[in-house]
Amino acid sequence: MRSNGLARVVIGLVVIGAGSPVQAQERIGVPQPSQVLGFEPGADFRLAPWTDVVDYFHQVGTASARVQVVEIGQSTQGRPFLAAVISSEDTIADIDRYKSIQRKLALPDPNLSDEAVAELVSQSKTTVLITCTIHSSETASTLMSCTLLHELATRDDPETQAILDETILLLIPSVNPDGVDLVHDWYERSKGTPWEGSGMPWLYHPYAGHDTNRDWFMLNLDETRILTRFLYEEWFPTITWDVHQMGSTGPRLFVPPFFDPVNPNLDPRISQGIFLIGAHMAADLAKAGKKGVATHSMYDNWWNGGNRTVPQRHNMVGILTEAASVKLASPIFQSQSDLRGGSRGFPDHEPRVTFVDPWPGGWWRIADIVEYELIAARALLTLAARYADWFQSNYRAIAIDQMRAGADRPPFAWVVSADQHDPGTAARMVEILHATGIRVHQATEPFEAGGIEYPADSWIFFASQPYRAHLKDMMERQDYPDRIGPDGRPERPYDVAGWTLPLQMGVRVATITESFDAPTELVYHVNLTGGRIEGDSEAADAFYLLNRANDDFSVVFELLASGQTVERIVEPVVIGDRELPAHSLRIPATQEARQVLDSVLPERSSVAVALETPWHHAEPLMVNGPEEGSEVDRVRLELPRIGLYQPWVPSMDEGWTRLVLEQFDIPFETVHNADIAIGDLRHRFDVLVFPSIGRRTLMEGYRPEQTEAAYVGGLEGDGVKSLRRFVDSGGRLVCLDDSSAFAIEVFDLPVKNVLAGVSSNDFYCPGSILSVEYELGIDGSYLTAGMPENGSIYFSNSKGFEMLGETAIGASIACRYASTDLLESGWLLGPEYLEGKAALVDLPHGAGRIVLFGFPAQHRGQPHGSFRPLFNALLGPGTWIDQNH
Repeated sequence: MRSNGLARVVIGLVVIGAGSPVQAQERIGVPQPSQVLGFEPGADFRLAPWTDVVDYFHQVGTASARVQVVEIGQSTQGRPFLAAVISSEDTIADIDRYKSIQRKLALPDPNLSDEAVAELVSQSKTTVLITCTIHSSETASTLMSCTLLHELATRDDPETQAILDETILLLIPSVNPDGVDLVHDWYERSKGTPWEGSGMPWLYHPYAGHDTNRDWFMLNLDETRILTRFLYEEWFPTITWDVHQMGSTGPRLFVPPFFDPVNPNLDPRISQGIFLIGAHMAADLAKAGKKGVATHSMYDNWWNGGNRTVPQRHNMVGILTEAASVKLASPIFQSQSDLRGGSRGFPDHEPRVTFVDPWPGGWWRIADIVEYELIAARALLTLAARYADWFQSNYRAIAIDQMRAGADRPPFAWVVSADQHDPGTAARMVEILHATGIRVHQATEPFEAGGIEYPADSWIFFASQPYRAHLKDMMERQDYPDRIGPDGRPERPYDVAGWTLPLQMGVRVATITESFDAPTELVYHVNLTGGRIEGDSEAADAFYLLNRANDDFSVVFELLASGQTVERIVEPVVIGDRELPAHSLRIPATQEARQVLDSVLPERSSVAVALETPWHHAEPLMVNGPEEGSEVDRVRLELPRIGLYQPWVPSMDEGWTRLVLEQFDIPFETVHNADIAIGDLRHRFDVLVFPSIGRRTLMEGYRPEQTEAAYVGGLEGDGVKSLRRFVDSGGRLVCLDDSSAFAIEVFDLPVKNVLAGVSSNDFYCPGSILSVEYELGIDGSYLTAGMPENGSIYFSNSKGFEMLGETAIGASIACRYASTDLLESGWLLGPEYLEGKAALVDLPHGAGRIVLFGFPAQHRGQPHGSFRPLFNALLGPGTWIDQNH
């Protein structure tokens, strides 16, 4: 059994310190970072392109028996995604055994004896994951990783030997390799200009920009998927450290513990581990004379969705640090008067218990950031070595306790019934959870739970599993505490207050609070596809889509692109013995249509129903109700030419919009300021989409001193005039959240944002989920086609609309915020300001239309339940078919 404390470390040093001549020679052959990068990490004005970082890691991996470098995937743009596994030579030589031990701790056998558990813990190594530059403008940590790699591969001092003997370090030089190059290349272009180190006119992740660290439960991005698999399928680290930078005017470095509130699903031992690591980092930084270290401020531990918070729900001690930034690699000088507070727990730049030794000001360089982070890294690794028994035994114990809690007290399970409004989206939600290590079962027969009958093939998430905390945090509704400051203003959460996954995705889930039995099998793969044609395809006169699944849009756009006819039936109908709901889609059964469906459906979840009953005016369709036998109203859909506006001031909402459209194979063209200002938009586009972008960015964009001349300016002037001509001549403008305020102003729309000018003391709703009601039926809006009567939307200090007087004639309200019980998950102050107000409106303007979403319908690619109104807005109302011809 492993001995405790310092004695264990000393014993390890005696063994490791006597390295063989061969090992010493290997260490001598390890290149210095400067030999490959061409400069010392932290040198002023120097950043490394990704190819050089990759080259350096591979060279060290080749030269050192302490290092194993692996490519664990490829980035969005195809760059290698690297991980370096670092430990003692003996550990690396037997690395698969240690991976197996770590898996047994993370996914434990509850029947092991105490002796067997103690032996497993003693054989294990504290496994630590360090992730760098998930935000690529936070440049220092990739360079720090090169220095840390070299130190651990070459140094033989007692501290390093103890780290190597007792830990396994998983070092990720960047979680966003594409961004490393994007930022490097722009920095080289910007040197010597007024905007040196700033003004980049595109996102530093191709889709997500800064939101790369907001995707860790949704898994939309390639990079997130890669690291998630590394975490929960391959390595199961005990500790994770996400290395960040922040603004320049506050502390030099933030280290944990975090600010309140604490998420109730976190095990107290995780919080204690976070406190222990942060205290050790702060102490070692103080020992080294490093000033300006802040703790217990700014960053809370409520939200689930980041690269440190999702691991915490997987029983890992997840931390982040935040260093004061420079201008990418250009030094900055700050006087004491430039330094300030203003954040939660950090009101000013004066000494306090959580900020014991303020930095006095002066030059701040990327070398300073590298040095602070290296000290923090070695502090973390030394602690992980010294307290290996504490971390490793707790890791297993927390998982066991989660399993027991799920078996002993409610909720006992969550059931995702097989009969969903959109089965494909339900499967997608199940797959996302499964990919994050959640165990999924599927019913092999019908069963009863909580007094309700569920069909076979329903999915079941039993609460008794190691990652219960993550499952529970995804399934339950968040109740963010009312945190009001002494001035009566609400205290802003770090990110969002509510994120309940079934609500966001529009998936019906039952929480089971009593024990039950069901015949099930463990799911190893969740099938997201399996679309098909039901019925005799060759004999059919037409194919019908129920037009409820999000995947149906992928099928429709492909059909329209191939020149096929697609009609939307306005009212419910019965064709033969088949009932079809209102807004079902009809596709005449041409040979070309069959070919498209045969090609597209297997890659989607949609079901096309093949029916033989002919459709023509001589034999009209049977319809439900008193009009039986009459002709059915329908509209013909056309393939829209879609333009998606992309400002030169990078917009994450634009990136997410682009990603969502691509995920559903909806064709679009990116348009910039010049594309709009040049005019003639109506000849190029049928619909323009404006993501959630603020008025100032839309109108003004970058100023001349902020970036290169080609990227200066916004839509003010010619751009606005061109947009007006576009709509007046029949174009459709779709505006999401913040951009709707821009449209109301420049088009002088008869719409009022009821929250404009309302103090946050009176109304406040940061990142929460609200209940909405959709206008359905024959007289309902085309925007709600295929929607359920009630739904949920994501709302983050967004908009509520009120129509103004008779000038709003012809406008329709497609969706309203609920009149009661508005908040579903998160935090809401002053619901009366929003209850019953319009959330989605469609207005005529000239010969065209303007669609205003008061909420971000595609926020971070998460709320699949509100994708459909956006997709309907893109397809448009269609053209009524004249029944007399």
